[in-house]
Amino acid sequence: MNIYLLEYYEEIDHGNFETEEYNLIGIYLTEIEAKNVKKEIIKEKRINEEYLYVSGARMGKIQWEGGFVYV
Repeated sequence: MNIYLLEYYEEIDHGNFETEEYNLIGIYLTEIEAKNVKKEIIKEKRINEEYLYVSGARMGKIQWEGGFVYV
């Protein structure tokens, strides 16, 4: 089973350094549902579309395949 994540990600330039802002907005059962919520948020909150992402993931599967790095 797949799930779909609606995420907010923005890199903010402060001149001599950058910060990142990330928020998980919601988890949805269909891509269509996630994209519809994305459209609503863009319209209602006037958030720039380039900061909102819909991504898919498989339930029950490890998403971080790189594993741990031991020093």
